[in-house]
Amino acid sequence: MPATTGPDEARLGWWQCRAVAADGTPAWLAVVWSERHPDGARVELAIDAATAAVGADAVAVATYAGPNVAFLTVSERGARGAPPLWFGEVPETTAAPPAVNLMVFTGLRAAPGALLDGPAMRTAGATTANQVGAVRWYPATGEVDQIYVQPAWRRHHVAGALIAAAAALSYARDWPRLWSDGQRTELGERLRNASPWRTRTADLTHLAPPMTPDESGGEGPPSEGARRQP
Repeated sequence: MPATTGPDEARLGWWQCRAVAADGTPAWLAVVWSERHPDGARVELAIDAATAAVGADAVAVATYAGPNVAFLTVSERGARGAPPLWFGEVPETTAAPPAVNLMVFTGLRAAPGALLDGPAMRTAGATTANQVGAVRWYPATGEVDQIYVQPAWRRHHVAGALIAAAAALSYARDWPRLWSDGQRTELGERLRNASPWRTRTADLTHLAPPMTPDESGGEGPPSEGARRQP
């Protein structure tokens, strides 16, 4: 499944650092992209040591409140230029297989980075109309099924923020790392090829139709509407 990387990226690895408080409870988990540890490594350190080890290389950080994740913070390294975003989680426990939807919003009545459940999302004023984007994946395997960004929010690095936040959430819960098979839209393929996460994807095997009706694959950036694009 690995894709080709450039000489600089070949030295970098995606690894995780969990910061542990003095009482042994987790404080935060960072997804890091650097040369300090090999790809896929996980380290657990006291908070001060973890802060020093991660430095400025964190891509996204999941912050715990007790056993639960309360905040997902995506750094400039993870999604440079993205707007202030917050997240809503909607599990699909009865789906086959069970899935998780991580939705993203901006503004309204929630703090940037907050991770809210369904009732709290409604209290914050979240609706389908003001949703910026979402990613859906299967937590049992880590396979990403869909990622989508509303057309008005493309070119704002929202997809990169979604990918980074979903990775941090998955690792913070000790779920498998995210990956994708070779099915995606034309826009998703362009996003994948421009993404540092492309080593987590298979090469294109099947071109899926656009997720937005009447959307042309030639309209934009590396765009951010995709079928199976982590």
